[in-house]
Amino acid sequence: MKIQLKENNFSIKIKKDVSNTEEPNSVRPNSVRPNSVRPNIDHLIKRILIERRKEQRKNFTIFATIILVIAVSMALSINN
Repeated sequence: MKIQLKENNFSIKIKKDVSNTEEPNSVRPNSVRPNSVRPNIDHLIKRILIERRKEQRKNFTIFATIILVIAVSMALSINN
């Protein structure tokens, strides 16, 4: 006794629907892409570098403040 499976029409229909739809971000051959404003890569790299410098400056300031507080507390405890 062999059971013959019916053809899954639903999945075939979905495959056809998916193949007919186009994604907006995909490259479509033989079609013109809409004019979209692309970010300037150099500008983005510069912004990233500036943000890193700010982060490093902030980290150094925090580190220097902690070291200064420790040094002052040690100096005050030695003098007493």
